[in-house]
Amino acid sequence: MHVPPVYRRWVTCPEPRPRASLRLFCFHFAGGDASIFRLWTTQLPASIEVCPIELPGRATRRAEAPITRFPELLDKMAGMVRPFLKQLPFAFFGHSFGGITAFELTRWMRRNAGPMPVHLFLSACPALHIRQQPAPRISHLSDTEFLEQIATRFGAPREVLASDDVRDTVLPALRADLLVGESYQYAPEPPLDVPISSFGAWEDPEVSQEEAEAWRQQTTVGFRLRMLPGNHFFLAAERRRLHQAILEDLAPQFP
Repeated sequence: MHVPPVYRRWVTCPEPRPRASLRLFCFHFAGGDASIFRLWTTQLPASIEVCPIELPGRATRRAEAPITRFPELLDKMAGMVRPFLKQLPFAFFGHSFGGITAFELTRWMRRNAGPMPVHLFLSACPALHIRQQPAPRISHLSDTEFLEQIATRFGAPREVLASDDVRDTVLPALRADLLVGESYQYAPEPPLDVPISSFGAWEDPEVSQEEAEAWRQQTTVGFRLRMLPGNHFFLAAERRRLHQAILEDLAPQFP
């Protein structure tokens, strides 16, 4: 597909598959980047073209100013992703912060008469409509306090967070993404006519089984919850199990 280069900064496609029957757009967790889905591009079947999203302020877009407000991020992302949604059926996969982004992008498409995904996969992502109070704000804290809160809330290894590499390359994007998350406000809308699959982890300190299961309330069609081993960062360790689940849940539409 030929689109202006500016769109390709947002929507990456490490392995183009001209004969694919579906595009899978992948949205990374806070502080992450498109590279976390690198193995997905080769390990999923040739019928699926994997398109990881790359936000400004990290990795290949490190020189660009990050976005720090959710409404701005959503509007900008919708404009950049929409040209890729016209040729093939597509699905969204989002992990943690990326799950909220994928969910709200789907609702944005519905409000604006845009194309809709055939499936929504939400991983380590709480259904925020059932939370009584938002999570405490931490983006204003000093680096040491901020990273300590990240370790406590999400179960990230402290030895990894203490490394110079994290402070130099990940911390700026992580702070920006937390600002985005803190600016997010859930607004009630009717449930989606899109199947939802939710993935939780038994030892995730941030997302309870109840919050992972509550996504059932956001769809009028199919829903499935799977609880996996590990904590909030099970994305890499459980990659093969996630791939199997994605293929199982897409099978009714793409036998």
